[in-house]
Amino acid sequence: MEREKIVITGYGIKVPGGYGVEHFTDTLLTEKSALDLFIGEGTEGKNIAFGVVHDRLEDVQDKKYKRYPRISLLAMSAAGEAIRMAGYKNWDTYRTGVFMGTALGGTLGYDQMVVLAHQSNFKDVPVNGCGIVHYHSLASSIAEFVGVHGVTRTVATGCSASIDAIQDAMMYLHMGELDACIVGGADAPLSKTVMYAFGKIRCLSQDKELHMMGVPFSKKSGGFVMAEGASVLILEKESIARKRGARILGVIDGISTTNDGKGIFFSDREGKHLLHDIKRAAGGKNPSYVNSQALGMVENDTIEAINHMKVFGESVPITSIKGITGHTFGASAGMQIISSLIGMERHFIPSTIHIGQNDYPDVPIVCHTIQTQVDSFIVTSHGYGGNNACIFISKYEC
Repeated sequence: MEREKIVITGYGIKVPGGYGVEHFTDTLLTEKSALDLFIGEGTEGKNIAFGVVHDRLEDVQDKKYKRYPRISLLAMSAAGEAIRMAGYKNWDTYRTGVFMGTALGGTLGYDQMVVLAHQSNFKDVPVNGCGIVHYHSLASSIAEFVGVHGVTRTVATGCSASIDAIQDAMMYLHMGELDACIVGGADAPLSKTVMYAFGKIRCLSQDKELHMMGVPFSKKSGGFVMAEGASVLILEKESIARKRGARILGVIDGISTTNDGKGIFFSDREGKHLLHDIKRAAGGKNPSYVNSQALGMVENDTIEAINHMKVFGESVPITSIKGITGHTFGASAGMQIISSLIGMERHFIPSTIHIGQNDYPDVPIVCHTIQTQVDSFIVTSHGYGGNNACIFISKYEC
């Protein structure tokens, strides 16, 4: 028996260069970098870039949210935009779920908590300390903000967390437990603790000119740029969306996730498990293009390039938006999906900015925005902990 289609009816974004869908669209089309340079604030006094959301988040400034962690505020704001786009008003609150992914949780605030704890300074520990250190602040805050009471999950699996959350939500939709889901990912990782951790394993791009930091498919980038952000989508059963007259923005045609099985310190350098996911999600079809995980790390980007050529060759373009936004960890795959949904509606493929000299001459990398019809796309993601993920999304045909 064929399963009912799962469709996308709304999305919202809160990332560097994207304080909402319209702002994000403008940034993508004009190929603007949203990264900021911080002089001497990297490891050992190095210059470093971060992707910061400078938006004031005015839509979540109610005093009852004053003590909510930043990861929650970013996600709540993005969720509000997604719900408005979907036109959802009278949903069944018990049949609407929340599935949000994260890699690091709301790490902004950890540093202060650790210092106070080591000083035995109980008096100055903030009353929202549990909210800061608890991963589930992410999904539970959205459930409260939106007013739903269905299955609510925070999925903590790393950089692939947005797609992992989507896959979990789809299982509940297919089982008939839910009719609609608020899904996506968020991270607020811009803390010294996280910077030092990734700096120690030489993953961060530092002490370079800003336009050379975190450049996808560049062997000179030296690593990625840390960024904060949130990406949220609304998923529904096709029958529910059509019954309420919703505008359907895309349909999920395939999704696959795996794990490298190498533990926490190593990954599969051949990328064979991600290759499995790409083939399984694509199901033998060629997308209009691939929106890649590539983020400026040679090992990561080489896996993306090799797998792309194995499956699609030169016939399918590949791009990455990480040079614009930085790497938003658990929000990144959702951010990639949203950038492609925007492109599918407005007929363009976003570019891989600042790539300069092509270190992968045989790979059909999109170096400048291409105005073209987009009927489908693939998003790839993989990262720390060995999780790999791929999703295939296409235009909806009645």
